[in-house]
Amino acid sequence: MAVLKIYKCKECTRPLSMASIVGGVVTCTKCGTENKIEQEKPQVVNPLTFTKSMANEYIDVFKQQTEENPKDTNALYAMGLVYLGLKNYELAQRNFKMAVDQTPHDPDPYYYYALSLFEGHNPKHIDPHVADRIEEWLHTASNRLEKRKYLILLMVLRQCAYVSNGLQFKGESPLELMDKIHSMAAEQDDVSEIREHVKITDSQALQWLDEIQRGERKQESDDVRADRYYDKQYFYSGPVPANRVNSDTQLSKPDDLQYSIGRLIDENVRKDFFDYMYEPVKPGRLTKPIFPIGYIIKHVILGPVIAFVMFLIMLLIGWGLVDHDAPSKKTVEQIYEEKYEPKTDNTKKGNTNKNQPKKPTAAEKKEKMQQIYNDSVEEMRKDSIFRANTYVWIYEIAKVDSVGEVTGKTEKLYFKTPTEEQMANVVEYGGVDKSWKSIVALILVLLPIVIAIIKIIIEIAETKHYNEYVDKENRKRSDEYRHALHMFNEGRPSIDDYISFCKHYLSKESPVLPYTGDPVSKALRDNHIDELDMRGKILFVNYFDDTDADGNYSEKPEDVFERIYYVIAIPQTDKLTLLYNYWETRHNNITSCDAESIYYKNILGVSKKGSTIVIEKVGGTTSSIILPPEGEPSICSYQNEFPEYITYSNTRTSDPQVFLDALDALVASNR
Repeated sequence: MAVLKIYKCKECTRPLSMASIVGGVVTCTKCGTENKIEQEKPQVVNPLTFTKSMANEYIDVFKQQTEENPKDTNALYAMGLVYLGLKNYELAQRNFKMAVDQTPHDPDPYYYYALSLFEGHNPKHIDPHVADRIEEWLHTASNRLEKRKYLILLMVLRQCAYVSNGLQFKGESPLELMDKIHSMAAEQDDVSEIREHVKITDSQALQWLDEIQRGERKQESDDVRADRYYDKQYFYSGPVPANRVNSDTQLSKPDDLQYSIGRLIDENVRKDFFDYMYEPVKPGRLTKPIFPIGYIIKHVILGPVIAFVMFLIMLLIGWGLVDHDAPSKKTVEQIYEEKYEPKTDNTKKGNTNKNQPKKPTAAEKKEKMQQIYNDSVEEMRKDSIFRANTYVWIYEIAKVDSVGEVTGKTEKLYFKTPTEEQMANVVEYGGVDKSWKSIVALILVLLPIVIAIIKIIIEIAETKHYNEYVDKENRKRSDEYRHALHMFNEGRPSIDDYISFCKHYLSKESPVLPYTGDPVSKALRDNHIDELDMRGKILFVNYFDDTDADGNYSEKPEDVFERIYYVIAIPQTDKLTLLYNYWETRHNNITSCDAESIYYKNILGVSKKGSTIVIEKVGGTTSSIILPPEGEPSICSYQNEFPEYITYSNTRTSDPQVFLDALDALVASNR
């Protein structure tokens, strides 16, 4: 409440001017009564509630004080309050400004100067530069002393002049200011002062002021605050993906709307919106293969078996695998006796000498012994050649008894050189000859075993490698599923967040992409058209494309939000320019429009048929402007009659009737 301490005449109650005080006595200029100030108590008054007659009395007193002392800050401030109460905003501003200049440390003159700058107008329609000045004065007042009424006026300014007009601002949001206001002590008549000098039509601001006056806070205002920027704008009413832990309403973040919308500038976040729209299917787990025990056993058996078969084949065809009888260790005489000496058997009855073999002559004996000798030498030669050309692996040795006699039995010695004693009893050698056939035979015999070993090693390695792959793939699938489930339930943006982002993206003075500009400004700039030269309001309509990839009607969110179509109709001096385009909402860039120009003199008529504006042209052809779906407004709208819509504009509209009225007038004037 604006408070002044005033001394009044004890006789006529007229305000006394402290400028005429002499010796602690002030003479009333009306009745001449002398008033001793030290004996009187000042009275507290509120200049904002003065009647016109009271205000005139006080103005005379304060004028006298300022005439006698131009630097009387109290008189200047008091006179400003009186003029503010009379709604003489120009004089109020002049006096408040002078009071500020005299005492820059006092915060109240700053506040009341800011209040007087509204001049009783609706904040939604004040000049943006004036709004900026009001912000500056309120900031200065708050920096000196933060009072509740300063924040209330700042909240009204931001809600009505910025938020409801789709304009950006720096600092705390109206809702954040409300939280601070409710934590501060109440001041008498602080809301009444503001309502008296500021015309407020914004429903949200009015609701908040009512809450402040009642001293309570409605929780529902918090629940709907996400819509405070886009009242009555496009609302998606189609099906929402179900089976979610958090609903789409819970996914949105109204407490931090700017953050929720701001993060959607990242194209990857918008991709997440589409990729994780529906609940992911839980992936199946890959099963590890059983360790190949059977495979190993099969090849452990099969390899040697095939090697043995190959060995037999090599033996049959005689490739490299050879054997050789060792030379006899008997003397020539022993061989002769065994071979040629007649054996007599006197045990049988009737045995006579005539039946006995004839004993060879000396010459025959000599000849035969020579032959035996020669054969023995030849065997020794062959044995020497055999051993020289053969890798001997096997020695077959005759067994002998304890007295050194051969028993007729043999044993084989593999891959080992016999001793001299054993060598004397070797009866047969086995091995491979030193030739290419032997190498081939050896390879063919050993190859099955080598292949079996390699196969076993490969199978074990592949099994181990595949088990590692299965573990890695299962972990990957599990991680991807958990991530997808998190994104589906709470990580991705909500449908409301996505719609809000699209509105911010398309709106004039967009706080999201100020460097890109809204589509209308971009289209005007690309086509070198000056918005100030327009004859009628520019029509801007835009709507989500509710068709799928095949062009069929769809209510699936991933189809509806994929693309926004828009049409810009620009009524220029002599022609109407139509610009058609669409925005792929996954991407930041907006491409250039397809343009069509129609001269007014070539337009026969304009009509609205359902959700289409039809422009009939000379020659029987027509052009069409597709409007948003029946009953749905543009996603981003420009209105002049309903400033509570997203963006107020004097040159743009999304109301087809406003555009049609202007176009009819332009066509008629060019006939």
